[in-house]
Amino acid sequence: MNVKLGSSHEHCELFFYRGRVALYAILRSLGVEDGDEVVVQAFTCVAVPEGIMATGARPVWVDIEANGYNIDPEDLRRKLTSCTRAIIVQHTYGIPANMEGILAVAEEAEIPVIEDCCHTLVSTYKGKQVGSFGVASFYSFEWGKPIVAGIGGSAVVNDPVLCERLHDAYTNYRVPGIIKAVRIQLQYYAFGLLYRPRLYWPVRALFRRLGAIGLAESNYNPVSSDNIAEDFSLRMIPSLQERLKRKLAGIDAYTQHCRRVADEYRKRIRSDAIIHPVYPDGVDVVFARYPLRVSNKVNLLKAARKANVELSDWYTTPVHPLQGDELKLVHYEPGSCPNAEKRCEEVVALPTHSAVSTRDVNRAVNFLNSVGEG
Repeated sequence: MNVKLGSSHEHCELFFYRGRVALYAILRSLGVEDGDEVVVQAFTCVAVPEGIMATGARPVWVDIEANGYNIDPEDLRRKLTSCTRAIIVQHTYGIPANMEGILAVAEEAEIPVIEDCCHTLVSTYKGKQVGSFGVASFYSFEWGKPIVAGIGGSAVVNDPVLCERLHDAYTNYRVPGIIKAVRIQLQYYAFGLLYRPRLYWPVRALFRRLGAIGLAESNYNPVSSDNIAEDFSLRMIPSLQERLKRKLAGIDAYTQHCRRVADEYRKRIRSDAIIHPVYPDGVDVVFARYPLRVSNKVNLLKAARKANVELSDWYTTPVHPLQGDELKLVHYEPGSCPNAEKRCEEVVALPTHSAVSTRDVNRAVNFLNSVGEG
């Protein structure tokens, strides 16, 4: 592969059916099992606790920083127990987490860190690429992610001993059957044919309906410690790996495009009703999506849909898309992460990917500058 994701070691990247399966494989290779705890930030999607719970472990939820999108090192310190076996650090929207503060807590407690790089491939923290701080990192290459290959994920390991364990375990994962492979390929080409930012809302609705009736690969599986999805026994389809390699060869052009789009949003969106993301010096962000904090999220999303402007709502809950009693399935207690819950009420996000044209940027900018409190 032309791009080194995280690790500088040779032969330390393995490909799995999804990013959450890569996370599961890393956790299992670390010896995580029934009765263990794995800490993870709220303001994430259900795929992360799904990967944790497939090992038999329990997710423990940590709040995010008061004015940010990533894990709060101080709350992390409070949530560690004698049962904690791993810390998962998400670089939300592509914004690197406070790795200095997080690693200080992790090293003091002698707990391994796993980086969730599903939102970014090449963002850096103090000159060092995300994915290279922890013992391992995992990536996703499906819809909504920086590079879309269809369905797939990878695990990148920075520790030689862990790498050997993961390689040994990899023999137990199998390639998906032909029916599943054909369905994924058809879904990939259909998505490429139909999707444009101005068609975001109808295409999203279509794929959700198809996923609900089993005609498309859904983003989420039912969560249960007793019923582990077939996904967790599968590798990435080989033809999708080849597609991924071709796409990663163009990562520099993709990165430049994302930077240009995000810079346009940052410079030109000037509504007093909108707060742009804030991050510290020494952080170089390549956004998967460009987040904005607003006070009228529900009405703004309705208006965006009516105007055919792509504006995503994630995350809508601390463990998206679970709501109400569903949150108990992943051991989340409402009120336990107030910053994350507040962020869910106020964040919308704009696309930055390669399908976003200058016209799309102009439409989004004009739309957001035209809206006020509503």
